Amino acid sequence: MNPLTANDPGSKSADLLAANIEVLRASFPEAFTEGKVNFDTLKQLLGRSVDEQEEKFGLNWHGKRKARQLALTPSTGTLRPCPEDSVDWDKTQNLMIEGDNLEVLKLLQKSYAGKVKLIYIDPPYNTGKDFVYPDHFQDNINNYLELTGQIEGGRKISSNTEASGRFHTDWLNMIYPRLKLARNLLRDDGLIFISIDDAEVCNLRRIMDDIFGEEHCVAQLVWKNKYNAGALTKGFSSIHEYILVYAKGELLNITAPLGEDEIAQYKGRDSKFSKRGGFVTQPLATSSKDPRPNLRYPITINGREIWPEKQWIWSKERVDAAIANDEVVVNESGDKLSVRVKQYLKDENGQMREMKPLSIMIGPFNQEGSKETEQLLGDGVFSFPKPVALIRRLLALTVNEQTIEDDIILDFFSGSGTAGQAVVEQNNDDGKCRRYILVQLPEPLDPENMEQAVAVKFCDQMRKPRNIAELTKERLRRAGKKVREEWEAKQSAAAQDRNCLIRNPQPPNQNYPTSASACLSSPAATFRHGSQTGRTWPKRSKPRWTISKPTARNPTSCLSCS
Repeated sequence: MNPLTANDPGSKSADLLAANIEVLRASFPEAFTEGKVNFDTLKQLLGRSVDEQEEKFGLNWHGKRKARQLALTPSTGTLRPCPEDSVDWDKTQNLMIEGDNLEVLKLLQKSYAGKVKLIYIDPPYNTGKDFVYPDHFQDNINNYLELTGQIEGGRKISSNTEASGRFHTDWLNMIYPRLKLARNLLRDDGLIFISIDDAEVCNLRRIMDDIFGEEHCVAQLVWKNKYNAGALTKGFSSIHEYILVYAKGELLNITAPLGEDEIAQYKGRDSKFSKRGGFVTQPLATSSKDPRPNLRYPITINGREIWPEKQWIWSKERVDAAIANDEVVVNESGDKLSVRVKQYLKDENGQMREMKPLSIMIGPFNQEGSKETEQLLGDGVFSFPKPVALIRRLLALTVNEQTIEDDIILDFFSGSGTAGQAVVEQNNDDGKCRRYILVQLPEPLDPENMEQAVAVKFCDQMRKPRNIAELTKERLRRAGKKVREEWEAKQSAAAQDRNCLIRNPQPPNQNYPTSASACLSSPAATFRHGSQTGRTWPKRSKPRWTISKPTARNPTSCLSCS
């Protein structure tokens, strides 16, 4: 295998700007003169679609133009596999990448454009405190090296206080190019979910409208994630966050599984119970629809003729069929008769009924996320991790009549790795074969920071570098082991119940809690993107990105992921 050079096509990410120009050239060839865009001609071709007013509605800030250009600038990094940091390298289809997510998103354009079904991110909230932010737009690889302390200059921390005058600007410049690149990775029926708080929810929504289109905003969910906010709150107790949901293409329908409380309401039983489960009843009459003469007619049951006050919700043919199938119930109260129809828990094929997801989510709560990481890593290693049940709720959605099953899930602000654990747990429960791609910056942990002292000690005990990505990888490894052990215990119990022996039990799919590593490196790296298997990258679990210093054995600095 030959090393990559700076001129090797494999050492660069997809050139999105060139691709955009080719699309424009294919649609409007007459708008090009000597290889350049003639905007006067293009405006003529577009006609009334061109808005030349100086004042326009939208969100603008200092640096937006550079942020947009940054998303189009090709990356000179590559992914380098790290099998030594991986679990079941030859089997896993999960990927955890350690590195700057902006560079990673650029590199993923070649192999994953239009292939990701669901993106969930929990980006750093704009709290007014310092946050890691690359200041130099022109050299993001150099930013990464400085951020991780591997070249002179050390970590770059931008002070982001309201007094600086850039309270919102810095955060917007950070998030905009990443979201623009993320959209390219989504399938046409893909969805993106973004957790956010009050500080930037309005600005984030404007950005998403700009990138995805206002018509593709699915919902702004309100998630009650705290039991209470404490007595020291000056104003209203803030016990919620938001989750913005956008679709890349047209959203025709979205449904969610029934919860335990909803299932418990199906208490009615009849002769169909063994196949269709219990039932509830719903009124057949309605007064809310526009008048429709064909929905106003008498229903005759046991010789009694019943008329609606306004009209029925079903046609006469459908009601007659329901009566014949014993799916209509008549209740009598005084001199009034109420006609109701049965709604079964399952359809005629035995499939469980689903519901429209609500825009207000009560739980799961942050305390659950803290408890989950405590069980795996110990108390205090991660602060405020998202609960696994939150991500699993999203994975269980049905979008445009298609469930999320053999699909790719992406989280490029993976933090504690909650999304990875959610994917393997959901696969274990429903037997599907979802795959995850996680990306995490190896942000150094500060031993002088009391809030990070436990995490620093944990890394020292593992004899690993003191950074967040190491914690992410270890959480994924332990979560994967836990799920595998639970699956094997379940198989063993089932075998004992059947009084038989299962030899060499295998998980229900190949996408199990194993992990692989890849790395982002400078053009002289040993492996090119995906070269380990000769195919594009959905083949690994748990890669991490690490930037290493040049050594005699490894003369180039590189980002590696595991």
